[in-house]
Amino acid sequence: MVGAQSSGKSSVLESIVGRDFLPRGTGIVTRCPLILSLRRLEPTAEDKDPADFAEFAHREGTKYTNFELVRHEIESQTATLAGGDKGITDKPISLVIHSQRVMDLTLVDLPGITKVPVKGQPADIASQIKSLVLSYIRRPNALILALSPATVDLANSDALQLARSVDPQGDRTIGVITKIDLMDAGTDATDLLRGS
Repeated sequence: MVGAQSSGKSSVLESIVGRDFLPRGTGIVTRCPLILSLRRLEPTAEDKDPADFAEFAHREGTKYTNFELVRHEIESQTATLAGGDKGITDKPISLVIHSQRVMDLTLVDLPGITKVPVKGQPADIASQIKSLVLSYIRRPNALILALSPATVDLANSDALQLARSVDPQGDRTIGVITKIDLMDAGTDATDLLRGS
């Protein structure tokens, strides 16, 4: 999942899962890759309606049923891996969510693409993020969800530009338009959704 900072990646991920569990805030929130594996829970004769739960690779054996605690654990582990400032790391957090509402699928949430470092970030943060994103999306078996807010012209989409650099024909790229509700009055997303 690739997009600029604040492009709506967290909202899209949470919509796929059907749960609120990702940290939110302004600026750079995702500072390390989050490898999110979804595993479908099937009802059994003993448990016809199994409860959703999450497990972290770094907390082996601990099941989280409170998804607010999942959010706190992501924040805590991000600080451990990437430090307390606003830098990033390529060390991933691995999270598995078990639910009846999902299909078996693995998604990777990556730090948002940025251009200008803010206080607390290294001067080369933009190139660090670009290198990290490219290390995941250049893999030939990876599908690229390229998120672009409807409030930004597609010709200026950083996500589509990066996706095109490794997938020029668009065979592995799925464009996702976010924030349609924030478009100016009197505009619509028809052309965006048709790809024109």
